Amino acid sequence: MTNYGYIFLGGALGAMTRYMLMEVAIINFPSELGQLVSLFVVNILGAYLLGLTVRHPYFTAGCKNLWGTGFAGGFTTMSGVTVLMAVTELDQWIWGMLIAGFIAFGAGFRQGRKAQRKQEVEFA
Repeated sequence: MTNYGYIFLGGALGAMTRYMLMEVAIINFPSELGQLVSLFVVNILGAYLLGLTVRHPYFTAGCKNLWGTGFAGGFTTMSGVTVLMAVTELDQWIWGMLIAGFIAFGAGFRQGRKAQRKQEVEFA
């Protein structure tokens, strides 16, 4: 499969997973809160996964395209964040989510780097 095929497949899986999680959150929480919780969970998990795929040695070029660019890209949603900012008064929560996304990316990146160093020590 080509790189574009991996990205397409990952994006489709990520978007479907995001849709399912957002529907579950909206069913279980009242309107604006459900949207905010689902956006928060989706974007934080996606940022963590993206950070992990960037650095972890398991993720080869094809896996990075499938899980990083494709799945994490289709799973996260900045357009949903901007729509929520436009229609609600929850700007402080949105900013918190964006900051938490950077922290989650850093945590995933750090975990991937630890795994890479462990693998280098095992093969040395």
